[in-house]
Amino acid sequence: MSKTAKYLGFFILLGAGTGLALGWAGLGQITRWFEGFTSPITYSPSQTSAGYADTVAKILPSVVRIYGIRIDQDANPKLLQDPHYQQFTVGQPITEQVAGISFGSGVIISQTGHILTNHHIIAHADRIEADLYDGRKAQATIIGIDPATDLALLQIDLPALQPALIPAQINSRPGDIVLAIGNPHGLGTSVSMGIISAMERNQLGLNTYENFIQVDAPINQGNSGGALINTAGQLIGINSAHYYNTSTSTRSQGLGLAIPISTAKQIVNSIIRDGKVIRGWLGVTSELISQQAAGALQQYGQDEKILITGVYIGSPAHKAGLQQGDIITQFDGQSADNARAALDYIADLKPGSKLSITYQRKGQEATTTATIGVRPPSQ
Repeated sequence: MSKTAKYLGFFILLGAGTGLALGWAGLGQITRWFEGFTSPITYSPSQTSAGYADTVAKILPSVVRIYGIRIDQDANPKLLQDPHYQQFTVGQPITEQVAGISFGSGVIISQTGHILTNHHIIAHADRIEADLYDGRKAQATIIGIDPATDLALLQIDLPALQPALIPAQINSRPGDIVLAIGNPHGLGTSVSMGIISAMERNQLGLNTYENFIQVDAPINQGNSGGALINTAGQLIGINSAHYYNTSTSTRSQGLGLAIPISTAKQIVNSIIRDGKVIRGWLGVTSELISQQAAGALQQYGQDEKILITGVYIGSPAHKAGLQQGDIITQFDGQSADNARAALDYIADLKPGSKLSITYQRKGQEATTTATIGVRPPSQ
């Protein structure tokens, strides 16, 4: 019998449960055979991957998982078995019923525990829990909200927190590589990559004030409120949504949206300074009309006009004499051919300040002055 046949016989017998019948001499032969075996695998010297692991490592301790818990005494008690809720009630007596649990992400922005997230995640929550990357958990307090931009500022009380790196100035451009970190579908902290597709996306009908960074990195449910970072590990945006086409009822692919950190910083500063976001308010609803639709107004050479579609009774616009159907051409002498820019301009005005408005009514130009009011929370 050849050596190969002997070894094959050994493994067959061993597999059949009779390998103990072999003597020590046979085991010695097998050991010597393996000692002389040379692996065909070729190994290369160890080296560091050229990926973004180091960049991601900078932001992971700053990204938290957010759970908004709604309490209802008439709710289905089976929801108490939800694993996202159970992790916060281990060892605690359950004296309430859970109506629902929303989940998303947030970003720690200060060592004192301030967390930026999306308002829609915690909008109906009776209690908010934050799950940190290092395994710690804490109940979060709402410091302030801004539904108009879908942002919320929370705070937790824990030591040794690591805030995200926030650049003093945003220089991001279309084509830049970005990484999105969040809690997609409640699976846990995950990272996806893409590029910036466009800046200053607006008029999407998602928020009152829109100035989105458009990216092709996947932004799934649960990613909302998470971090959008550049390749230096700096926070440049708060992931907000994946664009949904309401006219065709289709979810777009590779079309994620994030709120720029520049916008978020303004909201945070306003909430901390004033306890809420205060914006100037004119009191009109409007829409853009094309130059062709403007008819006689083509002489102004503007591509678009702002058509007043409604005026709130008692608002600054109503008191200034503006009416439905008026077409605004200038604010304070500056062209008003961009609805988003005009809305932002008014919002940045302090309540009580004066705003000069040039408009057209039935082909006639006129100018009026409005005293800016405070934007109501519901507007």
